[in-house]
Amino acid sequence: MLDGTWRDLYRAAILELDPALRKIRVKVATDAIKARASDVGVSGEERSELGSALATLRRLRPEKHEPRVRSIR
Repeated sequence: MLDGTWRDLYRAAILELDPALRKIRVKVATDAIKARASDVGVSGEERSELGSALATLRRLRPEKHEPRVRSIR
């Protein structure tokens, strides 16, 4: 597993271009963010950051029912 703060893992996920690696990075970052959010000492400001980060990561996940776009040559 990757080591780093939730912010580092989040940054790596949103910057990843390879779809297969992005899927893994999004999962790792999501798990790290949820673990951090469960900590008692998290400030309100950081909780807001965590929520925003999770919302962004949700948008990076491919929809299961989204049709694939075929390229036209």
